[in-house]
Amino acid sequence: MKGFMYHAIYDFKTGVRDKTLMLMNYLFPLGFFLLVGMFMTKINPYFVEIMVPGMLLFALMSSSLLSLPGTLVTSREAGVYRNFRVHGIPSYSLIIIPIIGNLFHAVIVCTLITAGSFLLFGGTLPVDWGWFVVVFMLAALCLSTLGMLIGIVSQSSRASVLIAQAFYLPSVLLGGLMIPGDQLPASLSPVASLFPATHAIRAFTQQAYARVPAVGVAGSPLLVLVASIIINLVLCFALFQWDVRPIGRKRLLFALLALAPFAASAML
Repeated sequence: MKGFMYHAIYDFKTGVRDKTLMLMNYLFPLGFFLLVGMFMTKINPYFVEIMVPGMLLFALMSSSLLSLPGTLVTSREAGVYRNFRVHGIPSYSLIIIPIIGNLFHAVIVCTLITAGSFLLFGGTLPVDWGWFVVVFMLAALCLSTLGMLIGIVSQSSRASVLIAQAFYLPSVLLGGLMIPGDQLPASLSPVASLFPATHAIRAFTQQAYARVPAVGVAGSPLLVLVASIIINLVLCFALFQWDVRPIGRKRLLFALLALAPFAASAML
């Protein structure tokens, strides 16, 4: 346990010193938040109602999908994980600690965004703070474990960027971060359900803001997020590799199980 805590503290300090991680974890989401807040609140008055959850999810996706996978791939290519293995560091530590570190950074930046949304732009605060924290943690864990899985299955930094962008860009456009999900065309609703951000926004809306819930599987976004976290963690432990070598087509197909909760929601 002492070694685990030492590793966690070292990982956090390394992240603070890394300029790229600081950019993606703090500067990029905070800068985007200020920029969007200045013009979206003027052209779309409704935006203040979804500003807090929308900007929180943007920050979570920036750190989890754009930063975490590349860091993992770079460490593996540099032989860092081989050195850890030689010194007896267990694989679960290399999976859990980056997720915890990512959550810690996310809590800091999302606290700033929540306060800034209300103080600077009049963003609507949640009516149930307990559920707000629960949904935030589930969304953060879902995206962090997904980012970790992307890093594990990616054979290069370029591949990790491409896979992460396949989740990131559609989530920003269709996930309800900028416009309410009910304003999307009906034909795009099933497509939007394939992305974690959509379910996180639904969970924030239903639980933290106490608005009218959806029906069916789409009305249970918390279950989708929990199922995604469990599946992602199982896949991370099953597919983790200490060094760079072909992961195999069957194992890559196995990794597609991470989409199962979202695909089930989209179909049902």
